[in-house]
Amino acid sequence: MTHYPAPVSTAPPEDAVVRATRALRIALLVCAGACVVLGLMGAALALLTGDDASLWPGLTLLGAGQLAGLVGAAVAGLGLRRVLTGSAPRDVTPRVRATLGRLGTALGAVLAVGAAAWILARPSAWVAVLACALVSAQLVAVLRFLRR
Repeated sequence: MTHYPAPVSTAPPEDAVVRATRALRIALLVCAGACVVLGLMGAALALLTGDDASLWPGLTLLGAGQLAGLVGAAVAGLGLRRVLTGSAPRDVTPRVRATLGRLGTALGAVLAVGAAAWILARPSAWVAVLACALVSAQLVAVLRFLRR
């Protein structure tokens, strides 16, 4: 009786496609969800504030986070589309991860500069400015988490 060595095989390509599809779908849904939540927070801020003077500092910071959520969802959606149409996941996912990382860094910088500018422009609204900046900054942490 002859024993042949077991064939050495790597994971099938379908497994890589399934993992990449799942990761990109999660990134798409999380970024889109964050965009919706930040939009709802902006609507709540508009309803609770009432006057236009104190509304803009918070809305601009929440809008920056919402824009970053839209861009993140678009990047993840385009990556998902590429994987589903036959592109190699090892070519697509590193680009999406790198873009999400750069997006998180850019959002953090925009929020820091925006919060500082609004505090200098309207010192009386510093609590609202910091609160809205911190709410939007949660997306920075989410984008960092999605990179992994």
